[in-house]
Parts: sequence; structure tokens; C-alpha cells
Amino acid sequence: MISTQIRTAQSILERFEAEELWKAAKELGFPCAMWKLPYTSEIKLLISIREGIRSCQPDVDKLSPGFMISPFHWNENENVLFMEGDIIAVYSENGQLQQLDNKLGEEHPEVIKLINSASEIKKSDTGKNPENQPLLISTLPDQHTKVRFERTVELAVSAIKQKQFHKVVLSRTKELSYTEHFQPAKAFQKLAKAYAHAFVSLVNLPDQKEIWLGASPEALVQQTAEGTFTTMSLAGTQKAKDENGDLLAKYDIKWGQKEIEEQALVSRYIIECFKKIRLREYLETGPKTVLAGNLYHLRSDFEVDTNALNFPELSSVMLRLLHPTSAICGVPKIPSLKFISEIEGYDRSFYSGFLGPVQVEGDTNLFVNLRTVRLKDGTATFYAGAGITEDSIPEREWEETELKCDTLLKVIAKEF
Repeated sequence: MISTQIRTAQSILERFEAEELWKAAKELGFPCAMWKLPYTSEIKLLISIREGIRSCQPDVDKLSPGFMISPFHWNENENVLFMEGDIIAVYSENGQLQQLDNKLGEEHPEVIKLINSASEIKKSDTGKNPENQPLLISTLPDQHTKVRFERTVELAVSAIKQKQFHKVVLSRTKELSYTEHFQPAKAFQKLAKAYAHAFVSLVNLPDQKEIWLGASPEALVQQTAEGTFTTMSLAGTQKAKDENGDLLAKYDIKWGQKEIEEQALVSRYIIECFKKIRLREYLETGPKTVLAGNLYHLRSDFEVDTNALNFPELSSVMLRLLHPTSAICGVPKIPSLKFISEIEGYDRSFYSGFLGPVQVEGDTNLFVNLRTVRLKDGTATFYAGAGITEDSIPEREWEETELKCDTLLKVIAKEF
């Protein structure tokens, strides 16, 4: 009898699209996340019903399937936020349900609420923006923000010349208003189609009363069910398109000394983390030029066979060592982190923290939360940063942050 009831629950949930279930979960106040991994077309949806979001240690090798998110200001002894995968659904590129894991069954009262809410959304949602109303409303350029950011770059360059640190990553925000017609789930679908290379995610955090949407190009730690661990160093930035909007060929991209050194610092940082745990058996490839939205970056990849080393907890160990990486903080870590805290002038929150699925189908994929926007109280807050070295020019660093904000803005601000 029980198995029949569970099959019935699954057959009901199978009637809904990922977007409908995500909206229903959000309306009911359930923590939930949708995501697409780089170079894949599958969309996964996770809904946490029983425990909401809990705090725990990021021992990813010991956790049950779920979704993790951490702020930028996090050290290795602190907890992270974790949502349990009570319902995990996998959808194909064309929206067809491929797999459904419902741990609770249809008799659970909260699952019944989810089904009823999704049913109402399915009936009422036309999927269109009525009368092509604006979704995001631009505010006037804040010249004070530009002046302040460029001044912090000047201060950072001066500190580098004084040998306080070698590199620091400074960031800023860009705020726009969004209307009631803006639909985060549809924006996620647009990003997922536009950025094949990126980890595209949409995360509902009801306790914080905010939603995070992003398309990150940077993996922090990944470990497959087969035991392969990977991480990357990603740094250096150039425009990917010419003045006519045409994509520049990779072989036409020339990197300057500033970008090459910036990327090398990140690679050396990863190798130093390996040395701390006396790990020498790793494969390094790169650096190579990679496309990320409207930008090109330099990237090196690092791979470790944890089965051969009998080191299944490597992802948990490296997560604690790596974050915050020099790609989002600086080199050395402690003085650059202190400079950011004192000079940057705002709380990064979950921007440049890390997030992603843990032990979903045995795989863990945690990414740095870059190219991201926070949706809260009618304000869309875009975040962007730039790596500052001795050769940095304030105006160019400002332009780089503008380009990074545009990675999301140009996609999600268009009418659906």
C-alpha cells in the first residue's frame, strides 16, 4: 500500500515543470535551489522541506545529498548553510522530467501543500510578461560609487607598492529596482541557455528573505562519485567581443604581464594548499584562454585521484584550505582579507562565498559565487570584483567590474 502511495505522489509531482515546483516551494517558504552544471544541459531542482536550512560543518564527504551555501567571510571552523534534498528532480534540456527522488511520499502534509500550490501556479501562470512591462529599472549612474571604487584601487596599489601584499581583489555593487513582473525562475532559464560554460544557479533563502541568481565560471572544489577531485585557478579578464558585438577568436587574445601574473598567483596559491597537506600527486593543465559570458579569462585546472591516494575527504580538506582563494581575496590571504574588510566599505554577504550541490548522485560541485545578483525587497544588487596588482589602472578596473555586471544584466533584463 505504501509503495503505491509513493508512486502516486511521484506521478503527481511529475506533472509539474521545474519552474512551477520552484515557484510553489518559494511561495510556501521552503528553501530550494535550481542549478545547471557547466557544459551540461540538465537542470536539477532541490527542495528542503523538513529541516529548512540548517547550519553544519562542510564535511562534504559525510553529508547526505543537499545544497550548500556560504558567505565570503567564513573561516574553516565556522558552519555553512545546508538544505537537505528532501525532493530532488532532474529535468532534460527540453523540460522533461528524467528522474525524481521524493524522500517523503505524498502523505507528508507539506508535500500535499507543495502539490496544491504547484497546481494553482500551473493553472494561472501564462509564462509571459504582461504587456511587455519592464522587468528591471535602471537607476541613474552613481558617480560617487565610481569615484569611491577607483579611490580604493589607488589605495590598494599604494599598499602593494609598500609590500603589504602582492594582490588584492576589490569588489563593488550595482543596484537596480525590479518590478513584480520580474520572474527569477524565468531569468534562471535564460541564463542556463545563454551560458553553457557556467554553473547557473537560483537559490531561495527564506530565512534571509532573499534570492540569489548567478552564472559562475569558477569551480572551487569538485569531486565525482568515482573519486576524481578537481579545482581551478581563474584570473585575468579581457572583453570577448569587438565593437560590433562579434566574438573575438581565442587565438587573437593577447595577455599582458598584469593578467599573466595575476593568474599565476592563484595557481601558486592552490599548489601551496596542496603542499600544506603534503599532496604531490596532482595533474596541472593550463593556463589556457577560456570564454565566460562576455569575457575571456586565463584558467589552469588541477586534478587528483582520491581513490589512488585513499583520500576520500580531500574535497572537505581543500575547501577549508582554499576559501577564500586569491582569485576573490588576494595574496597573501590574511593581509589582503584585512584590507578588504577595512577598505571595501560593504558586506559581501554570499557574493564570492561558495555554493553548490553536495553528494547529489554521489557528486559534489561547489563553485565560487561570482557573476551573481541578490534579489531582495524590490532591489536587484549585482556584484563584481577585479584583481588589483601593482600595475592596475583604476579606470580600467572599474570598466572590468562593469563588464562583469553586464554578464548577467544583458541576459536577464531582456523581455521574456
